[in-house]
Amino acid sequence: RQTLSNMPATTEKAVESLDDILNVAKEAAILAGSHIRKAYETSYNDITTEINNDNDDGINATIKSSSTDLVTETDKLCEKVIIQHIQSIYSSHEIIGEESSGSNQYILTDKPTWVLDPIDGTTNFVHKLSLSCVIVAFVLNKEVCVGVVYDPISDEMFWAIKGRGAFLQRFASSSSGDDATSTTNNLPIPIHVSSTKSISKALIATDPGYSRDVTEVTEYLAVQRELLLRNVRNIRTIGSTGLNMAYVSCGRLDASFEEGSWETNRGPKIWDIAAGSLLVSEAGGVTRDLNQSALPTDVPLDLLQRSNFCAATTGLAEEIMDCIKSGRLSKNTQD
Repeated sequence: RQTLSNMPATTEKAVESLDDILNVAKEAAILAGSHIRKAYETSYNDITTEINNDNDDGINATIKSSSTDLVTETDKLCEKVIIQHIQSIYSSHEIIGEESSGSNQYILTDKPTWVLDPIDGTTNFVHKLSLSCVIVAFVLNKEVCVGVVYDPISDEMFWAIKGRGAFLQRFASSSSGDDATSTTNNLPIPIHVSSTKSISKALIATDPGYSRDVTEVTEYLAVQRELLLRNVRNIRTIGSTGLNMAYVSCGRLDASFEEGSWETNRGPKIWDIAAGSLLVSEAGGVTRDLNQSALPTDVPLDLLQRSNFCAATTGLAEEIMDCIKSGRLSKNTQD
């Protein structure tokens, strides 16, 4: 498994390079990942049959905005660890974190800003489903310049630097070879989105989010119905926006989307989508802003809005957005 001993040392720099920023992001993600692994593996020694707010099985979850929106002590610890590591090197930089920012609408300036989600996929983590990740992004002049998505259970790290492509690193514990300590296992592999252009050949990830309001549930199901009636190859609900976007960037998924808005307090936030938006674009894919009133649209993902949409190709993106448009119209007629 990746540890900080494998990483190059990073020291205070007057002028940061993106390579230095990437190293710090990787270091922070690995530090947080070690705590996630420890909590995950410890909890497996005492599996209970029911997950609730008084869980005593090693992963203690409490409610945030609703019973479907959870936070654990590990979330809080991981965010603290990440922030401490970043501030030890870049003390003047801004930080936007999921647990420290809460439900408030954040402001993004031109200043150097770190955006992080200590555990994306907390519900999966609480239920011991190994689909969670650490997300760390660096934003400058409101543009994502560095993005890291690290899955500490599979020990896979997806990362990108703006203008320099997207990569996947499978660390030693992910190796199926005889020599699991070989340094060649740590070499980054360039990744690219799939070439899928039609829904009928697409594997698409969607997510209902936290809301269980009847109107929003109806809209979500209407869009799923449209996808199915247009012969989508299949639909997945993975439960982690970061992994969804990383999987699109390497071709495991062909598209991923989740609708939302600040008005309904529904949908992903900047810490869920910042790193993934860079991964997808650097891997040759496209992102779109579902908060636009007219769909399909070619407007890219807006970090300050509450939706996520990414796809391998423009053609596939347009087909899926047409489904979303039809689903919205269908929901309106039912109303």
